[in-house]
Amino acid sequence: MATLDRKQAHLAMIQTIVRRMALGALLLEGWSLLVVAALLTAAHDPQRARFGWLALFMAIAFWLLDAHLLRQKLLFRSLHDHVRAQPEAQIEYTLDTSPVDREAHAWRSVFFMRRLVLFHGGLILAISVVRSLS
Repeated sequence: MATLDRKQAHLAMIQTIVRRMALGALLLEGWSLLVVAALLTAAHDPQRARFGWLALFMAIAFWLLDAHLLRQKLLFRSLHDHVRAQPEAQIEYTLDTSPVDREAHAWRSVFFMRRLVLFHGGLILAISVVRSLS
């Protein structure tokens, strides 16, 4: 296999990983809404009011998972750009993201990204409003 073909195949594999991370995050947000809504519906019954706390816990857990997937997606996107810019002779053909790991991709930075805060913070706010009205 020619070197250029290897580089293109490597870039295609990294791009596939980025797409899967994006799809995983989208599915995770859908499941987050579904699970939290089901738990809040169950918590409406006074005998099952404790499910409201479980809804809050699940919303936070989904936020953590979503932040992890977004961080991985950003790392692999940076790896893609890094590999694309390198000459064929310098490419290591690995999926190690440590050479492109920066402060912008730190877990705490990703956790508080605007999109995640708006979605998951809004979900937690909705849980609080629904629980206060019950």
